[in-house]
Amino acid sequence: MATIASHTAEPEVDAVRHHYEVGNEFYRLLLGPSMMYSGGYWQEGEGLTEALDIAQERKLDAFAELAEAAGKGRVLDIGCGWGTLMDRLTRKHGVREAVGLTLSRTQAEFIAGLDNPALTTRVQSWSEHSDPGAYDAAFCVNALEHFVPSSLSPKERTQRYRFFFRQVHEALVSDGRFVLHTMTAEAQPIGRKILADLKFLQRSEFAGMHIPHLHELTAAAEGLFEVVELVNEREAFARACRAWLVLLAERREEAVALESEEVVARFERYLDIFAYTLEDRFFNNFRLTLARKG
Repeated sequence: MATIASHTAEPEVDAVRHHYEVGNEFYRLLLGPSMMYSGGYWQEGEGLTEALDIAQERKLDAFAELAEAAGKGRVLDIGCGWGTLMDRLTRKHGVREAVGLTLSRTQAEFIAGLDNPALTTRVQSWSEHSDPGAYDAAFCVNALEHFVPSSLSPKERTQRYRFFFRQVHEALVSDGRFVLHTMTAEAQPIGRKILADLKFLQRSEFAGMHIPHLHELTAAAEGLFEVVELVNEREAFARACRAWLVLLAERREEAVALESEEVVARFERYLDIFAYTLEDRFFNNFRLTLARKG
């Protein structure tokens, strides 16, 4: 397993590290053994926390199938987190090499500890990564939300998303698939509470983050990718947030000892915000399966 560092001047670096460089032991406590930071696929009757890891594995296996990744030579995971998807692709689905991009140095350290020689981790922005035609499939699981600053105008945001899709398009082989999991925002009336909560997300937890509108993504991908499927999985992500809140509450004293009361309180508030805004359909969480054109 290799870890490769590079210099990056991307504007999201500080915001990403503010959230994702909280200690790995804290995240292990929060997320459980799966170390997967997105929605899971529970079956009817399964317990919220008891089946969390199984639900995450089901999702990863579904992603592998959608990307037609089984047995492929090389895949790319953009915003790879703690390497859970890459590890499963190489250990269970026969992928020979998985390359992960992250801006979090602590995530890269965690992946190095997985002791999997099929993994390569680059501490690098997606915008800097250039390896044309090198990947049979690509993934981006709830990371796109960090890639485009909210300070940009709508036109500039669409251009930035277009650049992102061009980068993925260039990286894939001619018949490669791209599985994208991302939150999107609905245009709805905003009350006082949700306005205050959105300001907290923007200023305190995910500075400058822009959760895209679906039309921004479809416009940016036009001509580059064909949409194979589009599924809204907001309930699955909301359920994961609720599961993480339960796990955090059960070991709250330990979490505070690992980090601080301020960090734990931040996570409690942000997870509750994401859970209720998904449940109330203010936010979506779409799974897009895209096939490369051209």
